[in-house]
Amino acid sequence: MSALLAAATAVALAGCGIGVRDDVVRDGLGPSAGPELTSPDGVKPPPWTRDVTEPTDLVANFLLAAAGDHGGAHETIMATAEQYIAPDERAEWNPGSNVVLVEVGSMTREGDKVDVPVRRLGVLTPEGQVLPYDGKERGLYTFKYGRAAGGGLVLTDLPQELLLNVDQLETYYLRLPIYFWNTDNTSLVPDLRYLPRAVPQEQVNNRLFDWLVKGPSAWLSDAVERLPDDAGRRGSIVENANQITVNLGALADAAVRDRLAAQLYWTLWPEGEQRLQLQLEGRDVTTDYQFPDKNLAASLSSAREPNRYAVVDGVLTRVVRKGEAHPPPLQDVLPAAVNSELVSAAVAKDETAFALVRRSGKGKQELYIGPRSAPRDKSTTNDTAAKPTIHSAGLTGDSISRPIWLDRAGTTALVLHDGKLSVVLVHGTRPTSVDTTEAAFGKITGVTVAPDGRRMALVIGGDLYVAPLLRSKAKQNAFKVGKPRKLATSLAGRLREVAFLREDTVVVSTSGDVATLAYVTVDGAIEVTYPTGQKAALTNLTAYVGNAGRTVTSGNVLLDVDNEATKAYIGTLDPLIKESLLLLPPPPSPSPSPSSSGPPQPPVEPTVTAACFEG
Repeated sequence: MSALLAAATAVALAGCGIGVRDDVVRDGLGPSAGPELTSPDGVKPPPWTRDVTEPTDLVANFLLAAAGDHGGAHETIMATAEQYIAPDERAEWNPGSNVVLVEVGSMTREGDKVDVPVRRLGVLTPEGQVLPYDGKERGLYTFKYGRAAGGGLVLTDLPQELLLNVDQLETYYLRLPIYFWNTDNTSLVPDLRYLPRAVPQEQVNNRLFDWLVKGPSAWLSDAVERLPDDAGRRGSIVENANQITVNLGALADAAVRDRLAAQLYWTLWPEGEQRLQLQLEGRDVTTDYQFPDKNLAASLSSAREPNRYAVVDGVLTRVVRKGEAHPPPLQDVLPAAVNSELVSAAVAKDETAFALVRRSGKGKQELYIGPRSAPRDKSTTNDTAAKPTIHSAGLTGDSISRPIWLDRAGTTALVLHDGKLSVVLVHGTRPTSVDTTEAAFGKITGVTVAPDGRRMALVIGGDLYVAPLLRSKAKQNAFKVGKPRKLATSLAGRLREVAFLREDTVVVSTSGDVATLAYVTVDGAIEVTYPTGQKAALTNLTAYVGNAGRTVTSGNVLLDVDNEATKAYIGTLDPLIKESLLLLPPPPSPSPSPSSSGPPQPPVEPTVTAACFEG
């Protein structure tokens, strides 16, 4: 994994088409919309062969046979898979076109049987969605085998399901997002899909467009808008080295065209010098749209890394940038009157606003919020020039989570307090409860909201869920957690906190004796676990989603390990304090008096906790 590079400034979509995405910085070898996006010749599952004489190898190969393009070549895939089955049993095997993704345990062989323990992670549909499995997560499949005529082994009895070993999912499928507009038409929301690498390159854009037409994944459907009814394509999408051309039906509304342009740009992902050209009934149409701002995961300017902060001895402090000795303190924008006794904090992008969790006495905590103070006027002694704008939000509790800025804007913050969710406006003095009726089946211990502001992940009763964050059009500042969808994870029942790491991935932490972090996709299909090898309490988990689209950016994870601010990288934990990232030099030790004796006392090590990112 590499260091995060953020998205940059908006680029106008002007002229005859939509120009090159110079604003988006790609980190590492991410997927491409070019010739190597799919490779039909190189991604075929292993065919049946007489050379396989070990029954467990036969079953292992069969657990890959279902991979491929069931949306366009289902019969071909089935014919290949049936070669593994005894001829007189093939007619009885009718598993359908959905593929059950399984994590495969250690196989055991006894007699003419092979037992395969599995965890069922979800069901992959021909539309590239992973749906929840309707049944028990853990199970045991039994395969019977026999000798094939002419040599080799074949299956004589097997489950009535298409099964795919999830370890090879990304060998045969490309993980990518398609995008839908939120219900307010203010930003794009990604919908994770898996495109078979066997899809011919000339059909890729058509397939992605058709998936848009079919609509969003079920769990997102209440939070996003479907395509307009008259937004169907006319013929195939044409792509060359310079341009992707999409011919549509008549769309009279220019605003609808512009929204569709941004949606298609992020979904089809023009590469290099390519641009996107929309046509209406075969005629080029001009679009003018600031598409990067509409994907809020691509919101930092100048392709810079996000600023980092930490609570040092109860005071919010900037964390040093590379090459800086001591960054300036926050006192000009965050007055000392409120920057004290902090438990945690959230800093809006460009430090336009702050949300602070402060100790309020008697073991309670209180939320403060507000915009940054105006810079102090150094030409006058008038103290009102730096009058604090941070104020109590009217919310107290035994425990308040680190605030989360919604929509990556410093206007509304969400917090988890004593197991309940509330939102607070940056100028507000009274919190508003979030309707969690759909999630009332257990205690919420962790919550995170994606940059798009419409998808959330929650830890409820130690398990991981995703849900839409719904907003009322009739009532301002009214939020509701939509129906949660439980995700299969190997750490089920042990989880404590969660944070979005990528558009399609969250990082979770455990609450048990062995501290563990894991990266999990928002559909539960892919999980990478990083045991830390430590017995520790993991708290204040946070991460930063950098860039968007088909990029590979991750690694920005911060958390407290036994109340010490720490950065995590692929399971390796490094305390921030050991990076020499303290922003203010320690005060000098007083000179010892002539009468004093003994060696001078070493400086007191500061307490560094609750590190966080801007935005």
